[in-house]
Amino acid sequence: MSNVIERRREFYLLMLSRAVRSFGMAVISIVLPLIVAHQGYGAGAAGLIFTAASVGAAVLLFGAGFVGDRIGRKPVLVALAVLAAITTAGFGLAQSYALLIAFAFFGALARGGGAGSGGAWGPFAPVEQPLIAEVVPRSARAAVLGQLSFVGVLAGAVGSLAAALPDVLRSSMPLHAAEALTMVLAAIMQLAAGVLVLGVREAPLPPRLPHETHRLSDRAKSAIWRLSLTNTLNGLGVGFLGPFLTYWLEVRYHVGAAALAGLYTLANLVTALPYLGAARLAQRLGSVPAILWTRLVGAFFTVCLPLMPTFTLAGLAYILRMMFQTVANPIRQSFVLELVPPEERGRLNAASAVPSQIATAVSPTVGGYLMQALGLIGLPLELAALFQAANAVLFNFFFRRARDPATMDRSPAPGGHQAD
Repeated sequence: MSNVIERRREFYLLMLSRAVRSFGMAVISIVLPLIVAHQGYGAGAAGLIFTAASVGAAVLLFGAGFVGDRIGRKPVLVALAVLAAITTAGFGLAQSYALLIAFAFFGALARGGGAGSGGAWGPFAPVEQPLIAEVVPRSARAAVLGQLSFVGVLAGAVGSLAAALPDVLRSSMPLHAAEALTMVLAAIMQLAAGVLVLGVREAPLPPRLPHETHRLSDRAKSAIWRLSLTNTLNGLGVGFLGPFLTYWLEVRYHVGAAALAGLYTLANLVTALPYLGAARLAQRLGSVPAILWTRLVGAFFTVCLPLMPTFTLAGLAYILRMMFQTVANPIRQSFVLELVPPEERGRLNAASAVPSQIATAVSPTVGGYLMQALGLIGLPLELAALFQAANAVLFNFFFRRARDPATMDRSPAPGGHQAD
């Protein structure tokens, strides 16, 4: 697909930046919950930390999208990378609960990693995706976003292996020191991701006339409220599953960092290949039907996850869940970018994703209470499946008649051009 990309060097820099960030995020997604558990905090206290991370990510995400549309996406993306690097290292070195809360809030860490994500989410998305859309023509966008996710997931697999470092190093140093060293490694990768973006050339923002306001168009407002509702349901599901999965696996099956690193590495490797077929799937079924059915199958395997009697079977259910759940990501990203003009993409991403982050901030605290106070350790995972299935159904209801970029790939864009 690179033969249709004119700005190849910048595309490869963005791809490498995504890979480096995905490596760091994969390390964080495994080691951070283990740090919380090993410092003796229960599920309720862990839930508050994850809630702080989600609230902070909501604030950063909202600011990133709106500021990025005003001053440029590149400087905001670099600033987020620096912030993530500082707070990741701080989280590894923190010795008090208050500091853990503070670093979680300011860390730009929520929803950025995890097996299969490819580093595509979190506060980075509202500024990274418009940059990618600027470099890549519309006709290639879904395929390129799939390639980026593929590379990100492979890098995440390597990062998942690196997350086993605490177990490897604990024979020569205390466990807390090994975990801190691993988080510093992840911080270096976060910083490197920002440095790589410095080489990307961003087109100047169009000058604003004196009478122009910063109000969104009616087209953007319509897309935002519909996406906000669907994203809220998805955020509730993510909050019940994402922050607690590592913690839940450790509590339920008594496995350490090495076993979890092995599971997430395998999950990343297995979920990488479907990303390459995402564009073809969208062209065959249509973007919205492809999103609907893959997400529903993913929700089914999420339901199966807490019913598994062994870690091996739970891992298999998780991998199958990730295969179907994540293949829709590049399809959805490409579809959403087409809903508004290029100059409103950052704000669309930010405004529609903030409700999701707020919902993600609420559900970890509820999930922690269900796990600790009521002893219902599997219920948060079942609730995650319910909310994510509802998200897929509502997305289909709202957007099944919208203009589909997957069916426009062979047609010129308005005005006779394929690129935005």
